[in-house]
Amino acid sequence: MDQGNKPKNARASTIRNKTGIESGFFHGFRAGVEGEFVLELGPDDFNNTINGRTQYPVVADVESAEVDQAYLESYNIPGVVLLGGRYLENLDNLRYVGSVAWRQNDQTFDGAKATITALPGVELLYAYIGNVNRIFSDRSPAGNINSNVHLIHAESEELSIGKLTAYTYLMDLYDLDPLSNASFGGFLKGKQGLTGGIDYHYRFEYAHQISYGDAPVDYNADYVRVEQGLSKAGFTGTLVYELLGSDNGVAAFQTPLATGHIFNGFADVFLVIPPTGLQDFYAQAKYKVPTNTGGPFSYFGGLLLLAQYHEFRSAVQNLDYGSEFDFYSYLPLRDGFYAQAKYANYQADDYFVDTQKVIFGLGYQY
Repeated sequence: MDQGNKPKNARASTIRNKTGIESGFFHGFRAGVEGEFVLELGPDDFNNTINGRTQYPVVADVESAEVDQAYLESYNIPGVVLLGGRYLENLDNLRYVGSVAWRQNDQTFDGAKATITALPGVELLYAYIGNVNRIFSDRSPAGNINSNVHLIHAESEELSIGKLTAYTYLMDLYDLDPLSNASFGGFLKGKQGLTGGIDYHYRFEYAHQISYGDAPVDYNADYVRVEQGLSKAGFTGTLVYELLGSDNGVAAFQTPLATGHIFNGFADVFLVIPPTGLQDFYAQAKYKVPTNTGGPFSYFGGLLLLAQYHEFRSAVQNLDYGSEFDFYSYLPLRDGFYAQAKYANYQADDYFVDTQKVIFGLGYQY
């Protein structure tokens, strides 16, 4: 990793083992537990956020051993699933709440949730989070957020125009007060078949956010996402506009519990949105090789290739944040193995510094 304001480039090599077990049902109950173990191997020339190596860029993969999940589920009420304990939560496109699965240590939550499917035509979710177990691990002072978070989420059944979703997220983050917020919004997501085997897919989303809890600054800001694309025979092209608004440069729309890595570029420059907000205009091209490919190309069945180009600007004050090119590939190998590679090149302008990342990974799922 090469970051313009750091004197040295970072090199990190880590390995993760994630092992869990889930019971069968007993009188309508089911339990599960999962452990996650991260080790540093090879080069350790990087700042993992707690080793004091601040001359290097941050690679937030800390050597650790933790209980990732430990939960009890109940299916005893028809149309209602109850869960309590430590759990993963990945909501919608992960813009607000996610497990940050790209990092070695998942983000998980201590609390409870109820999923309700008993009502016709709609699925409801209510979740409470009393503690956020962050990617930095328990070894870090920033590894946990004592919190009072309420997630309310309602999703319609598939309609002719797609699915409608409405949400309210109340995030009182006691250990991260500046990012406490309340968001109210909704979106339409769908796909329509066109002629010639072409599909048109779309997402239109709006939300409004205000300060919440003990946030030190009173603000309100808007969120907009307009996503449209075409796909055919494994190829998908998508154009996206995303706005994380600003309240006159005082504070911006934030999503502190998101899987931020998959938004606004793989270089992770915008994990926290600047007070002047963010506009992200980007184009994405994706191709997936069919899994049943035969002959000499059989080894590439399931290969995923993805490229993005971003142009970043502020929401207010007309700042040019720069641009970024990203590339990602994923190849399933034989017997549960897979390989992946990722490249990010962010070129700064009025804000931040130039950043490049190159990442390779090899995994095995069992």
